[in-house]
Amino acid sequence: MNIDNRDIFEQIGNAFYAVAADQHVKPLEVGELKLLISNDWLPRTTAGNEALVSDEAHSIIMAIDSLQTAQTKSNDAFKEFASFYHKHPDVFSNDLKERIVKTARDIVKIFKADNRKPNRHLEALKNLFQLQKQITL
Repeated sequence: MNIDNRDIFEQIGNAFYAVAADQHVKPLEVGELKLLISNDWLPRTTAGNEALVSDEAHSIIMAIDSLQTAQTKSNDAFKEFASFYHKHPDVFSNDLKERIVKTARDIVKIFKADNRKPNRHLEALKNLFQLQKQITL
């Protein structure tokens, strides 16, 4: 089965949405979340005088917007990502997994949740990637 890059990055959007939902990101903070994704993780490229967000960042942001509009539960979004990951682990290089975890950690760091509990979807994400690492060794 051929996997489109857009599908991969939409699924990454599911993971980031779940992490952000656990942090109780408020509607007014969503712009900051999008800026984090477009600037920090998937860099902008310039064409002439205008800055363009990469296709990857656009796919992630569109997925988050869609999930937010549908008021998707964070568990459902994360389960969708985990299911995709289990079906297609080969499309997730170690570098890509590290970048995903880094962004998830940045989300947790920037958007402080009211409760001081660890972000359950960040922990699940790290466990998911660690489990796969152990299986492939």
